[in-house]
Amino acid sequence: MIDQVLYIDDDPTAQLIFRLANSKASFAKEVRTASNGQMALDYYHQLAVEQGTDVYPHLVFLDLDMPVMGGYEFLDQFVEQYYERFPHTRVMIISSSVNPSDRQKARQYPCVVDFISKPITVEFLTAMIPVLDKP
Repeated sequence: MIDQVLYIDDDPTAQLIFRLANSKASFAKEVRTASNGQMALDYYHQLAVEQGTDVYPHLVFLDLDMPVMGGYEFLDQFVEQYYERFPHTRVMIISSSVNPSDRQKARQYPCVVDFISKPITVEFLTAMIPVLDKP
């Protein structure tokens, strides 16, 4: 079980489905959510200000299409401003996009480890636990 996960998606139903799947799979102890990339960056800024904290999301599920700030804009700013401070952060893009250019663009970011389709299921999270537990 991982300590904390951040789920960034503007769809409250998708957030609820993720919380339910997380609970059933016993995937993460704590789920943080953000409705857009700016809210997520604000959270990372808060963590960065709290100099002593080592508790931060080591896994982020990130939607691409959101109001205010989308997924790629979040990634651009996260990598530029916070990735060095939070180097163990891994990002999984969650999208319904079937556009190959989205997958190709996602690979350009050092923190992106996968590109998966919505919704996230209990089975997916259960299968991820042993993968994430590896050093």
